[in-house]
Amino acid sequence: MPLNSLPGAGRILRIALASGLILALSACSLIVGDTPDVAHTSAASAQSPRLFEGPDTALLASSDITPITTDPKPQLPVTVTGLDDVEVRITDVSRIIAIDGTGSLASVVFGLGFGKNVVGRDITTGFDSAKHLPLVMDKHTLNAESILDLNPTLILTDYSVGPYDVQMQIRNAGIPVVFFKAAENMDDIGSVIQAVATTLGVPELGTTYTADFERRLADTLAEVKAMAPQAAADRVRMVFLYMRGKAGVYYMYGNNPDGSMGIAGVLIEALGGIDVAREANWTSGSLTAEGLMKLEPDLILMLTLGLESVGGIEGLMKVPGVAQTPAGARERVVDMSDYEMFTWGPRTPEVLLALAHAIYRTGDHA
Repeated sequence: MPLNSLPGAGRILRIALASGLILALSACSLIVGDTPDVAHTSAASAQSPRLFEGPDTALLASSDITPITTDPKPQLPVTVTGLDDVEVRITDVSRIIAIDGTGSLASVVFGLGFGKNVVGRDITTGFDSAKHLPLVMDKHTLNAESILDLNPTLILTDYSVGPYDVQMQIRNAGIPVVFFKAAENMDDIGSVIQAVATTLGVPELGTTYTADFERRLADTLAEVKAMAPQAAADRVRMVFLYMRGKAGVYYMYGNNPDGSMGIAGVLIEALGGIDVAREANWTSGSLTAEGLMKLEPDLILMLTLGLESVGGIEGLMKVPGVAQTPAGARERVVDMSDYEMFTWGPRTPEVLLALAHAIYRTGDHA
C-alpha cells in the first residue's frame, strides 16, 4: 500500500518543519501590508489573558515518550511505497534511524516501542530516551558517513532534511530508505503513525496507537477550548518568532508562500488564539521592526533555545520592534523546548496542553 495514500491523510500545507522550514523561510520576504484591524484591549474583560504580564515557559509533564508497548512483534518482510513513489522492501528493523526536521518520525518509532532498535538521531530529537544516541547531522545537514558508520538496516525520513543526495547515497549503499509525508497538520499525525507502523511491520499496533492518539488529541482540544476565552475581544493575539541570535537569524512565521496557513498558525488556532500574521495575510520571512509592530501581538511564542540565543527576555526587548508591541510592553512571551513545540507526533496533545497552561495560566501556571 502506498504510504501517502493511507486512510486519514490530511491536506498538504506545503511547508517544511524545523530546519526545512527555516531554509524555506530564508528564501521568502515578509509582505508588509496595511495595518490590520486590531481588537483593542479596551474591549477586553478585566481578567482577559490578553492583559497578562511577564513570561512563561511551557513544560510537558514528562520529558520522555511512553511507548504503547515495550515488545512490538514485527511481521517481516513488508513492502511499502514511499512518498517518492519508490517501492521499498523491509526485511530487518533491528537498526533504525528516523531522521526529519522536527524529530517527529523518531517520536513515532519510540512510541510504537521500537526505541531499543534506534541507533542514531537527528538534531531535533531530544527526548530523554533518545538524547544519548549519536547525531547523524552536522547542524541541520545530514552526514552520510555518520549514518553509514552506524550500519542501519532501515532509514525513515522525509523532505524536511537533506541534502537529498545523502539520502540517495544511503539508498545506493543497499540500505532501505522510506520517505514519508510530514505531519504538517494535526489531522495528518494519525496518518504518519499508521504509515510508520506499517513500514515497521506492525500495522495492527499502528491502528491501536492511532486510535489512542486521536482520542487523546480530541480530549486535549476540548480541554484547551474550555481554557481559552470565548469572547472575541479576549482571544489572545499571538505571533511566532524564530531567532538564533549568534547566527543573526530573525524570522517571523506567517502564511506559507502559497498563501496557505503556516505551521505556527495551525498551532495558534488549536490553542484558541488569533494568528496575527495570518490575519494580516502576511507571508513568513525575515523579521522587520515595522512588520512586527503593525501586527500588534499580545503574546510572542518562541523556542527556548531561540529566546536564550538573544539573551533571554532582556535581550529580546532589544530586538528592533519587539518592545513597541503590546506583547513587548508586557514582556509577554511564552517559550517551549525546541525538541517539543513542532515535533508533531504522539506527544502533540501534551504539547498543546502545556502551551495552553502557560498562555492562560491555568494549572501549575495559575
